[in-house]
Amino acid sequence: NESGEGAERERGLSHGAIVHGRQYLTPERRHEPSVYYRRDGGAGRAIEAQGDRPLRIGVIGLGAGALPPYGKPGGVIRFYEINQRVIDIAQRDFTYLADSKAKIETVLGDARLKLERESPQNFDVLAVDAFSGDSIPMHRITVEALDLYVRHVRPGGVIAFHISNRFLDLRAPLLNLARARGLTALRIVDMRPEGGRVSVWVLMTTDTALLEHPRIKPIATGLPDRPEVGLWTDDFNSILRVIQ
Repeated sequence: NESGEGAERERGLSHGAIVHGRQYLTPERRHEPSVYYRRDGGAGRAIEAQGDRPLRIGVIGLGAGALPPYGKPGGVIRFYEINQRVIDIAQRDFTYLADSKAKIETVLGDARLKLERESPQNFDVLAVDAFSGDSIPMHRITVEALDLYVRHVRPGGVIAFHISNRFLDLRAPLLNLARARGLTALRIVDMRPEGGRVSVWVLMTTDTALLEHPRIKPIATGLPDRPEVGLWTDDFNSILRVIQ
């Protein structure tokens, strides 16, 4: 769908009440990362805190493909998307992928299954963006899934979970997962919403120096300590404990 006028004209991708991305349509603004991938969001801050070098970035969930504006020559952005129609829409109706300075790779299929079969991808940042709906993929937020993500990020790399959700508060289970694997976890909230949408991210890493970066430390907060939520595994998890 399209909306706005002049420099604010934009195109969006939605499914029901869930927004999966937007892009400004004017030439001077079409390269801006938008909505949850704004530069003040968690993923944007995690990427920009790593300096100007080209990065290798993984993304679980394509949407409109709004992350490529962060790409630099020599870098790679690798998307995992389960729905071929979403890939078609991102390639046909949005220009983020075509405009990227980094190499764009798209992998069709369930991200966890694909990652299980791949050799380590050595991502600097792995963005896990699949938790905005009222029915979340539980197999992507268990200790087994986290072990897989850790295997695919470089030592000191960042795993960024996008957890903006009207119904579920995933902070506590993510803290329990991070603790179980010796990772530091912090929450980043973009309080200057675009289109009225606040974005919430949780960053996990072993690189505590990175979390001291000016793009992260001033806005980062801790996660609630709720041991009763338990350590989520493929065999045990309880969504009822995180309904808000």
